[in-house]
Amino acid sequence: MSQAEYELFNNLCEACLVFLHVFFFMIIWEIFYRQERKGKTAVAAGVFMAVNIILRLCLAVPGWMRFGASAVIVLAYCRMEYGKHLEKAVFAILLYYNFHFMSFLISNSIYQYLADAMRGRMEAGNADYMLQMYKSQIINQSLNILFYTLSFLFMIGIVKKIVRKPFSMNWYEVMFLSVLNIVGGMLAWMVIDISAVQIENEVFYLFVQKREMTWKIPMLAVLLCSGEISAIHIFQKYKELQGEREKHFVEEQQMKAMKRRLEEAENFYGSIRKVRHEMKSHMVNIKGLVAGEKYGEVEKYIEKLDDTIQGLDYKFCTGNAVTDVIINDKYRRAVKSGTAFSVKFDYRETDTISAFDMGIVLGNLLDNAIEACENLEQGKGHISLTLKRKNHFLLVEVENSFDGRLEWKDGESIPVTMKQSSLPDILMEHGIGLKNVKDVADRYLGYMDIKAGRDVFKVTVMLQQKEITGGKNYGSFRNRK
Repeated sequence: MSQAEYELFNNLCEACLVFLHVFFFMIIWEIFYRQERKGKTAVAAGVFMAVNIILRLCLAVPGWMRFGASAVIVLAYCRMEYGKHLEKAVFAILLYYNFHFMSFLISNSIYQYLADAMRGRMEAGNADYMLQMYKSQIINQSLNILFYTLSFLFMIGIVKKIVRKPFSMNWYEVMFLSVLNIVGGMLAWMVIDISAVQIENEVFYLFVQKREMTWKIPMLAVLLCSGEISAIHIFQKYKELQGEREKHFVEEQQMKAMKRRLEEAENFYGSIRKVRHEMKSHMVNIKGLVAGEKYGEVEKYIEKLDDTIQGLDYKFCTGNAVTDVIINDKYRRAVKSGTAFSVKFDYRETDTISAFDMGIVLGNLLDNAIEACENLEQGKGHISLTLKRKNHFLLVEVENSFDGRLEWKDGESIPVTMKQSSLPDILMEHGIGLKNVKDVADRYLGYMDIKAGRDVFKVTVMLQQKEITGGKNYGSFRNRK
């Protein structure tokens, strides 16, 4: 084997490593960005690979510069696709670099051990010494790539098994999870720096002078990786518990909201019973006034009685007692603030959406709409509630006026200047009422769509009714959670 052939082999190894780097990075990316814009991710992977090939093979750029340039490309892509939410991308990059360096330390230690063993068997005086040297280098480098690949795949496999579904992260969580990633990178660079050091007229070779480093360094790499994987596992459990807590909190809020609706209904029907009980006394009083020919007093008495009855009357009848109480209660509240309130809501007996769940949707959406209108000048607000049917879907639409700004409890304000198909995730993060509505929509295999203009806010909730086949209704909703 000639030196030219050996250099060709080295170039092939370099190309193989570049492809492996990109392949492993995309696996890690897929773990944390699963099912998010796969087509665009594939394009980004191609660009990422092309840049690495050019920097590594064509320009011979040092590793630290190539990794830095790759990180910039990835973050720029995330900035375009996900806006300012770069936290998870930063963690994925740091995790990749950590696994890369730890796999390198493990495979390099094995490579050093095998290289020393093979060199010890060769005699410099032999005629085929250089041929044996080239062959041993080819074997060692092949094994180096093999052990690097196996180590990396093993680490990624464990993480993929732990992270069953993508989760959101904030900067504090990224800092907590990235400590060992940074330590791993620093350890790798330190080992590279001291692996061969010029000391006066001699060269200090770490793995030759300190042979125990061939097992100590990979042991440190394994421990660092184990610590990072354990941290990810703990964090995953924490996110699951946090999700369960939020779910219970939402359910608790739903129960409280429904309890208020039932109390309103009970108070309403209690008022009706009270009026019915007092009706005999009212009739006796009217008869007495008529007998005394006090017709003016009779007219005033009847007007007061009519006002009392009007206050108990329903302006909107939807066909369901629960939705009647909720809509009419919200109407009375809206009227007090001078808000126009229009309703086209026909809830039929054949509709299979639970009145309990429909009450949660109506209560939360109308509460939000009324609060938005109360922030406007008297008489400038309007609310429109509509129930539409499309095949076996129900679409609940609530449209209301608002001041063009979305404000949340933490004081954060989002200006809305144009109509958007969907608003930022902060709606879900800060709107407990909207979380309740989205939860109901998810249970009925539907969705919640939010649109906002300069002065109009509209929420559409689609709910799927029971499975209908051949025009017949078949029992319970099978896929309901």
